[in-house]
Amino acid sequence: MNRPGLALVTACTALLAAAGAPQAGDYDPMRSALWEDMHTEFLGDGPVKYDFQVRLIIPRKVEDAFSVPVVVELSERVQPVEEVVVIAENNPIQTAARMFPRREIRSVGMNIRLEQTTPVRAAARDADGVWHVASVRVEVMNPGGCTAAGGSGSAENPIGTIAMKRFRRPNSATRLKFRITHPMDTGLVTDEDGAVVPAYYVDTVTLADSGGPIADLVTSAALATNPDFYFDLPDRLQTVRVTASDSKGLTFDLLEASRRDRDGRT
Repeated sequence: MNRPGLALVTACTALLAAAGAPQAGDYDPMRSALWEDMHTEFLGDGPVKYDFQVRLIIPRKVEDAFSVPVVVELSERVQPVEEVVVIAENNPIQTAARMFPRREIRSVGMNIRLEQTTPVRAAARDADGVWHVASVRVEVMNPGGCTAAGGSGSAENPIGTIAMKRFRRPNSATRLKFRITHPMDTGLVTDEDGAVVPAYYVDTVTLADSGGPIADLVTSAALATNPDFYFDLPDRLQTVRVTASDSKGLTFDLLEASRRDRDGRT
């Protein structure tokens, strides 16, 4: 399989910043009037705390608004996490993804679109139903990430191609990155004739290994074209399976054995 470089996080680490303003307590550190009405819509009626149990890593200033790397780090104190959601307040498509972990996940990342300058939120719901929220205001230098044209597949990497890389981390942990080739059309773009290009995007992603489910994600067209995903997991994964579906009902699948399995050793 051809494995394109997955430039989700590592190449941008030096440019990323966690939420810098103190955000411990029950009050929104962004002081966003819009969020007062939105947080119930997206998080329900559960209690919300703006604390340090969730860390949102994202550039504070971006030029390429059609692909912005985001990483959500989850502290041990907030585990087990039952749900994680990534929200861009001022986007026309505000929720980028919801993740439902089935096992412990230390961090999750993806690349999203931003239409304009906005607070970006990462919220994690713990086993007690409390939402822990991290917030960063991102300045978009070139607006229009959600209204940029999508991509397309190629003969070499047709729509639905999944490319994966795994990295061994200290203490038997695993870092997993994968990319799904997909146009991720938002439905907000017109073609040369002025007709609207219909929305067409990956809407579910499931991650599992030989030990069972790891995470289920519900995704939206707010993810970038050819979306990248990034996971830090505390366990050494063996055979890994990524399954995805899109809004046309197509399904995509990648089953990758561990190097040990591929080499025929036990």
